[in-house]
Amino acid sequence: MKRAKLLKGTGIFLNEDLTKTNAEVLASLRLKEPTRIEKAWSYEGKLFAKYKGSERHEQIHFDQYHTLLSKPWPSKDNTYARKVSSSDRNLRSSAQN
Repeated sequence: MKRAKLLKGTGIFLNEDLTKTNAEVLASLRLKEPTRIEKAWSYEGKLFAKYKGSERHEQIHFDQYHTLLSKPWPSKDNTYARKVSSSDRNLRSSAQN
């Protein structure tokens, strides 16, 4: 994991094994707060987030978990997966033309 930066830009990603709760909180940061969160990641089992307009990142502490998990999930029409899959389809169709 310490040499993961060497893989940057190669399309290869390393993922940590997170507890179910930590994985849900990380997904909540990324999907429920897209206007506030620029990046969210885990390192050595700890969760971190970089807020838009901020130079620094912050560790997400356990006492913040309940607040993040209680926020509503985005609608299915506005999910990251749909945006990615539709952009993939657009790339494939333009490549075929």
